[in-house]
Amino acid sequence: MRVIIVGAGIAGMTAAIALHKKGHEAVVLEQAPELKEIGAGIQLAANGVWVLRELGLEQAVADAGVIPQSYELRDIAKGKLLSLSPLGDIGAKHWGAPLYNIHRADLIDLLARAMPAESLRLGAPVASFDQDAAGVTVRLASGEQIRGDVLIGADGIHSVIRKQLRGEEPTHFSNILMWRALIPADKLRHVNLEEKGNYWFGPGRTLITYWVRPNNLYSILASVPAAEVQRESWTESGDIDDLHRSFADIEPRARKMMEQIETGFITGMYYRDPIDRWTYGRVTLMGDAAHPMVPFLAQGAAQGIEDAWTLATMLSSHSDAGEALQEYEQRRRPRTTRVQSGARAMVKLTHESDPARIRARDGRWKGVQHVDPMTETTWGFVWGYNVVEAVKRPAGEVLGLSATREGKTLKRPESQRAFALWKNAFSPEQVARGHDGLREGYEEFLAANFPLPKDVAVEQLELRGVPAFRVHAANKSAGAPTVLHFHGGGYVLGSARGSLEYAQRLAETVGGSCVTVDYRLAPDHPYPAAIDDALDAYRALLDDGIPASSIILSGESSGGGLALALAIALKTTDDPQPAGIIGVCPFADLTLRGDSVSKFHGDDPAANRDMLTYLGASYFQGHEPTDPLVSPLYGDLSGLPPIYLTASEGEVLLSDTTRLIERAKRAGIDVTSRIVDDSVHVYTLFPFLPETKATMQDIGTWAQQLRR
Repeated sequence: MRVIIVGAGIAGMTAAIALHKKGHEAVVLEQAPELKEIGAGIQLAANGVWVLRELGLEQAVADAGVIPQSYELRDIAKGKLLSLSPLGDIGAKHWGAPLYNIHRADLIDLLARAMPAESLRLGAPVASFDQDAAGVTVRLASGEQIRGDVLIGADGIHSVIRKQLRGEEPTHFSNILMWRALIPADKLRHVNLEEKGNYWFGPGRTLITYWVRPNNLYSILASVPAAEVQRESWTESGDIDDLHRSFADIEPRARKMMEQIETGFITGMYYRDPIDRWTYGRVTLMGDAAHPMVPFLAQGAAQGIEDAWTLATMLSSHSDAGEALQEYEQRRRPRTTRVQSGARAMVKLTHESDPARIRARDGRWKGVQHVDPMTETTWGFVWGYNVVEAVKRPAGEVLGLSATREGKTLKRPESQRAFALWKNAFSPEQVARGHDGLREGYEEFLAANFPLPKDVAVEQLELRGVPAFRVHAANKSAGAPTVLHFHGGGYVLGSARGSLEYAQRLAETVGGSCVTVDYRLAPDHPYPAAIDDALDAYRALLDDGIPASSIILSGESSGGGLALALAIALKTTDDPQPAGIIGVCPFADLTLRGDSVSKFHGDDPAANRDMLTYLGASYFQGHEPTDPLVSPLYGDLSGLPPIYLTASEGEVLLSDTTRLIERAKRAGIDVTSRIVDDSVHVYTLFPFLPETKATMQDIGTWAQQLRR
């Protein structure tokens, strides 16, 4: 095919090289009269390097760039290490390829030299295009017309091609300004800046710094709040007094580094939201034209490189150009949507300004180091993706926003309905807003899908200072049990109000009452806040005259883990044990050592290792995650009351339940268990599922037996 590519950036030129390698003709139209880059450094992680290796360009990158030995994240005021990601040889072995730091101009130059000379046309601004059944005609500003089989818009965030396809669309300003600068090595002899990603984070600002030419040139990316720089335009400028003022009070090593900056340029940090369509007939988008993202996962270039390889492969796999472009989009859009949202979430995380939120963030990073020393849950979804191999697998294997394979389905219409609800629980915007957005999304998910019937009376309680709600069965019998319920959400999401519909069904199931607890949430309130609130709530019921023999602890997901942790804690106090414990898909091992976490990766839309690490680390932070009051799987279960445990085959947390069953039985505990097939995490939330009805009936029978 003859492929017209608009834009000679990293994505466009990589696509031209890949297309040529696969036997196609590519014409790259670039409006600039010369390839001149004013950018500074760029990071190429393993997922981009796989493609460059396949194209025979990795050695050129290695010759021009630097392999950092690690990412080190430090506090900007004190220099304290907050997080470390091993790279260098360790990272290359782990990820399958190194991460390179390189000057953007050097990368552009080596890509240009790798292209067929006749493919690149400079000084060729595109005015418009037309397409018909046979091909595409591009009109240059000069009036010249160029004909091809397909057209690729790789012309950046302000793409002319995208505008003609989709009309005017807003760009969003992040309210962050980015200073870029380069420092020659001879000015840094007295500063200890090893070949690492040397990063510093402070209130509303960051320093992302690294070598881009070995022992030659050092790159600085410094972000500041927009209000700190007042000028009519943000353009290249030799006046850097604003920059020095923004970083005047920082730790000595970082300050020595910043003092060496003599010139720099400043730009606003802009992005666009993910879109629902890239491809229109024989025309599609690529790179920043399709998915412009903020730079805080360092994935802008790598995602364009992935696009390029996928496009070239699809055009070589289909005889029909339209079908090829549709599959290209099918494979790329879910992935880039996830990366766009993740990058924005990282911006929010790294630019916190409130001291309490900074402490919570730093605590989360410390918690991640406890369970994930390679920081896979931060970087794995981007670095660990080998697009060269991925294009050989079915398109439905790609992981989308929920980290679920796009082609994954369940067997029955009812279970598929629940699966789809979980998969679409969060929007890209909510993911981009970090735990604040996830909390909002989870509440919306619960309210929209599990509303409490209007005729149910709700009583608001205060249990030794802990907020809670109580609901009763319609035909509550004398002496019937009280269920003390703890909602799920990974200790970060969820609420007692959001769990009221489920609480009402629990009350009906046991023929009594259900009290659902608003325990404090992480990362604002890390361990031991949740277990302290659980103890207070339990003791308040005892204070109210409800005997322990009439109380059943209950929880789903993290709430199930909390219910079990509460029972273990009661063994060390003078408080009596409850009558029983209900654990639905309990999150009982916050170290995530269970085999189902990896085995069912990509199959569970409600939970995945990355999200569970993020949530769990937000809770235990600097505390040891194997503490039984954090991860009850590691506790002494002997002496606990009867336990009812249930989970779904195929969910990520299945092994938490199966290991709990085994440990409880070995401890001599009366365990009733139910593992259902073809269902979802916390399936009992979904009242329309037949397995939910069967399980609730089973729990009702089990609860009656506790009273005998």
